[in-house]
Order: sequence, then C-alpha cells, then structure tokens
Amino acid sequence: MLENVKKRLNAADIIVPPVPREDFWTDPNHFNLEEDPMEHFPGAELLGRLPSKKSIDVKHSILGIGFETLDRDTFDPRKTIPFLAESGVKFARCQTGWMKCEKVPGEYDFSWLDEVVNSLAEIGMETWFSLSFGHPVHTPAAAYEKAWREAAGKIVPGWARGWVGEVPLYHGEKGMNAWEQYVRALCRHFRGRVRYFEVWNEPEAFWTHNGISLWDTMSLAEKAKDYTEFVARTAAMVRAEIPEAQIIADVAQTGTSYIKALGKNKLADHIDIFSYHFYGSVPEEFIGERVNHLRACLRPSDPAKKIRFWQGESGRASGKSMLFSFPTEMAQAKYLTRRFLTDLACGAELSSIFTVTDFLCYYSDGRDQYYGVIDAKHNCGKLAYYAMQGMGYLFDGLENAPDNFCAFRPDNWQAFEPRAPYRVEAHAFRRNGKPLFAFWNPEHVELSAPAVYGSIYMLMDDAEMFENPVVIDPIRRNVWQLDEQLVQPTLEGGNFFGTLRIHRFPVMDYPLFIADASMFDEIQN
Repeated sequence: MLENVKKRLNAADIIVPPVPREDFWTDPNHFNLEEDPMEHFPGAELLGRLPSKKSIDVKHSILGIGFETLDRDTFDPRKTIPFLAESGVKFARCQTGWMKCEKVPGEYDFSWLDEVVNSLAEIGMETWFSLSFGHPVHTPAAAYEKAWREAAGKIVPGWARGWVGEVPLYHGEKGMNAWEQYVRALCRHFRGRVRYFEVWNEPEAFWTHNGISLWDTMSLAEKAKDYTEFVARTAAMVRAEIPEAQIIADVAQTGTSYIKALGKNKLADHIDIFSYHFYGSVPEEFIGERVNHLRACLRPSDPAKKIRFWQGESGRASGKSMLFSFPTEMAQAKYLTRRFLTDLACGAELSSIFTVTDFLCYYSDGRDQYYGVIDAKHNCGKLAYYAMQGMGYLFDGLENAPDNFCAFRPDNWQAFEPRAPYRVEAHAFRRNGKPLFAFWNPEHVELSAPAVYGSIYMLMDDAEMFENPVVIDPIRRNVWQLDEQLVQPTLEGGNFFGTLRIHRFPVMDYPLFIADASMFDEIQN
C-alpha cells in the first residue's frame, strides 16, 4: 500500500509555481539553521512531497489571503493570480477604495475591482469587500491635502493615498449621502458576484476626522456608539441592493473595553459576522479566551440569531520591520501555519493572512513592506507561500474533531520540575472523515526553539485507527512513513488508555501532523 502512496506523492512532486532556486529545500539558512525534525527520527522514512491543490479544486476551506491596500495601487494584482491559482486558498479580502472608484464626483468606475473579482473567481476564489475609506471631495480633510502637497510628485504616504480612516459620518448628511450613493452603486454593480461586505477597517486605529484620530478626542462610549451607527446605516445601504448580503464588523484589537462597549450598543443586531484581527509573535496567545470574550459580548437581541466569527487580518513580515527583531521567511512560515490552525481550533470560519505580496516603495521614504507571501521584487514565492500551499491541501475538508483527543507528555512527566517548557498545542481534526492530529510548541516564532521531546497520544474510533501512520511537515512539505513499531496502543487502565502512543516524538515550534497514509488515496495516478 505504501509503495502506491509513494508513487502518488512522487507523481505529485512537481511544485507549481517552481521554487525560486535549486537549493530552496536544502539550504539550512532558509530554515534558520533548524534541523529537519524527522530526518534523524529512528524508524521514519521519507515517502515524498506533500502535494498541493489548485484553489478551484478545493471544495471547502477557511483559508484566505489579503488583497488589502490595492486601492492605493501598492501592487499589480495580475502578477499574483498565477500564484493564487495554485495556492489552495479560497477567499481574498479587498478594500474598495472610495476615492479610486469615484475620481469624478457622481461617476463610478469599478473596472479595477472587476478585474480583481473576476480574475479570482476564474481560479476558484471568492472576494469579500471591506468598504472603505474617505474621499477628498465628500470627506475633505486638510491633513490629507497637506500630505499630497508636500509629496510634490514623490511618493504620497499610504494613509493619504487612500484617504485612510476619514469617516463620512463626521461630514454631516452631505458626506453620508455621498457614501450611500457610492455603497449602493458598488453593491448594484457586484450583485451576484460578492456576498460579504465589511464596514470599515479597524475602527480603533483608522477612525478620523480631518486626519486626526478620534481616539484622542472622544470617549470610548461615543466611539462605540458612532461605529455601531455607521455600521447600521451602511448595512441598510448594502441590504437595500443585496438583501441576502452578509455584513461584517471588525476590530484591530481583541480583549478590550471597546468590545464590551460595542456589545452594549447592540452592534450584533446589525451584522452577520464579526472579524477580529490578530498580530503578535505568538499566534496562540490567549486566543481561545479572546474569541470567547467576543462571543459573550457580541450577542444579538434576538437569541435565535447567531453571529459567526472570522479572523480577517493577521500576518508576519519576512524582512526588515520596526516591529520584529529577527524577521525571516522561516518565522513568517511558522506564523502562517500556526495562525491557520489556531483560528480553526477556536471556531473561526475564515482565517486570512496579510498579505498576498510585498509592497514595493510603500512608505514615504521609499522603503518596501515585506508582509507578502510572494516576493514582489523577484516575483517568486517565499517559504510562507509554499507552506500556505501545503496548508491549502490539508485544509480541504478539514474540521475540528472534538470527539477525538490528543495530548503530549514529557517522558519525565511525574518529575518535580517546571512544566512551562513542555506546554504543547495538541489538536484533533478530521479531513474528509479521516483523523488528523497536530502538535506544536507555541513559542515566539523568531526564537528557533529546539524540539521538545515526549510521548504523543491520539484517541480515535476503532474504525479510524491508523494502519500506515505518516508524519506531515507543512513547511518543508515532506511526508514521512513511520515504522509500525513506533505507534503502539496504550495499556488498559493506564494513562490515556485506548490511545495510540508515539514515544520520544519531536514537537517543533510549528505544526507537525500525524495521519494515516490513506488520506493520499485521493491523488490520481
């Protein structure tokens, strides 16, 4: 049976798009000098390369990618389409750019958005819109105008380029009437092609009047009340044109008093989905508590109505950034794999990575921005892109399996010593009905933490028991066969009895998956 699996994996061992250099998978510097965790694991044999799927062939997945800032002409979307077609990702978030759509007052040109929506649809991806931002005629602001003048033909700062944050609500009924005309025209144009509409982006961070953040001038209660009003009015505009539209509200920060204030203002009565954004060096940091807090605070007046939750924007730079100490492609890939799994585990129905490609000359001083999974300067995939491909394959049909169970224990688990070094994330999933388990160490992604060794335990139904267990590395894209002697049932009456146990397993600071080789039966010879 495993010979057939090896043949299937070898037949699928054509990475598309091709990796940018011959030593992509072998250069230790590319992996921060971290050893392959399975290369020296006794009883493990390399079967082949984890395959990928075209996005159009993925039936169900929560994976998304960011098309943010395209309204500010930060990248050429046409260059990203060949990469996304092969990614296995299903959703793309796009900011709609009021000032780019209405360059002449009262005249709307959505052709640039047509190109995005149609091109993504052709490769099996669905675009969701973030309605934003201000407009130089309808929401005039001296601060933005000054930035344009001072640029004097050079690069205009990104915030001024898109009139970012300038809220039409504070420009009277004239501003809101213009906003309504724009929103309704946009919805009419994309009726039948776009289902999801987010109202504004990160209202805590980008909520301004005349370029001045209202977080410095308004009370928390006022801000929450105003965002709720703005969402309610915008939602009515959208639904007037598309009654079945799904309305999304969002925040940049979770676990805040602003969330509680939004709940008290009954924001949930006006939306269908709430989107949280989450950055940081540890994707798992209190994420379960954060999402539970959102669920508890954002309850609609109608108890029958259920709010869905998305992770709408999160990512990691692979190059120079003031926010990170040691940004690398490996750290970015670790973050992406852990972000996707963490969001799925806490019930998010979409998880979106910022962003599709680097932004060249993004900042006013000409510096580039390196959050993309595509290297824009060389037009090639980064390690995070190929890890995303691997996750795109694994996430097709992946769901939580709470009736199964898995755990990790260090070999000396009864010893009188600290347990913090052995804190491991262990999650049970099913992929198209077949059990899949994931283990990783939730350490700072830039630290290159050494492997944590111990026993892993996996509980599943008798009918699901592994016959040919394999280990899947989504970053190196390797599939390893395990000798059947390595996977032993636990004794009745003992700890975690009824489980399968693997002794001295290396848990890394990114996920390794355990599954049965039969999950690859779907690959056509």
